[in-house]
Amino acid sequence: MKNKAIVLSVVAAFSLAGCAGMGEHEKKVDELGRKVTELKSSLDERDAKFEDLNNKLSLLHEKLETAKADIERLSHPVVPEGLKVVPLEEGASGAVQPVEAAPVRGAQKVEDERPQGPDELYNKGQDLFLNGNFEESRKVFARFLKGYPDHTLSDNALYWVGESYYSEKDFVVALAKFREVVDRYPGENKAPDALLKAAYSCIEMEDIEKGKEYLEKVVRKYPGTEAASKARKALDKLARR
Repeated sequence: MKNKAIVLSVVAAFSLAGCAGMGEHEKKVDELGRKVTELKSSLDERDAKFEDLNNKLSLLHEKLETAKADIERLSHPVVPEGLKVVPLEEGASGAVQPVEAAPVRGAQKVEDERPQGPDELYNKGQDLFLNGNFEESRKVFARFLKGYPDHTLSDNALYWVGESYYSEKDFVVALAKFREVVDRYPGENKAPDALLKAAYSCIEMEDIEKGKEYLEKVVRKYPGTEAASKARKALDKLARR
């Protein structure tokens, strides 16, 4: 009886030790799980910041190219044929007399309400996007697209509408806008980027197969582009999952 009691005591001791060990093991597992979650969150935040910086860099590049084109145009002005240059009249002292413009009441209001051309609208949409004012930038780009649907920057404007939704993590609408860019402007410069971001939108929504389909389409349809290079890297990353 005494031996039996000793055996039971030993078994109980091992059981308690086992429970204690199991508890410590579970704590370690929970701690590792928490660290994995924190690291993933940190990586997601880093990727979001990188994407934001990439968008801003792309917009600034667009503005730089536009500024270069403007400088080139202004440095080689075209004088209409047959235009006569008429010298200004000089005053008694031989100096040109400046003419002061009379102040116009409400001039600032008229200036603010005057119709804006395509370049002004597009630049305004760019600036709003750069400042993180995505909703207002969409409104301006929408006005641009309505007024100038066949403009050379129409694909860009629609693309940045998609990017504004992507930045707000509204991937459903972003996907629709990126697909619209590809459908309406398949041969324009933003089509490869739009198809790439359509793939990213699907992946964000955990539709991996559709995302891979879009990535493969980027590589196949737009080889040699930067978008195709990014698509290959994304496909490699998905293959390693």
